[in-house]
Amino acid sequence: MLVGAIRHYRLVRAITVTVRTCIIFGVMYLGVMVITAQNASADDAVAKGREIVRQHCTRCHVVPNMNPYGGIGSTPSFAALKWLSDWEHRFEVFYTLPPHPALVKIAGVSEERSESLPAFVAEIELQIDDIDAILSFVRTLETPDQ
Repeated sequence: MLVGAIRHYRLVRAITVTVRTCIIFGVMYLGVMVITAQNASADDAVAKGREIVRQHCTRCHVVPNMNPYGGIGSTPSFAALKWLSDWEHRFEVFYTLPPHPALVKIAGVSEERSESLPAFVAEIELQIDDIDAILSFVRTLETPDQ
């Protein structure tokens, strides 16, 4: 009887260890999948931001590794903006800072364009999510001191 109880105990113990191991590896697997999905999402945001910047921002701004000889002379480069202590805030609200209200409209956020503003061939219309994508891209840019 004692031998049977010992065998039963060992069997239960082995099953318990196996179940715990499966649970631990299952949780670890889910964690890896979540992290991988977040990284893929972050990479997508950076790529989207890079394309928005290339298409619209390089008209006026010099952007590292994109248009080293472009931009307008009086317009700060993205590298120069990243030197500022409040650079993230500036990029988050850039569409409210001159001269951007005359050029950029954020759907559902920006006020209607005033007729007193200069006329442009094509107004740049962005979504609020595009601001996050631009910021994700700009975070990847190095400043000269990095």
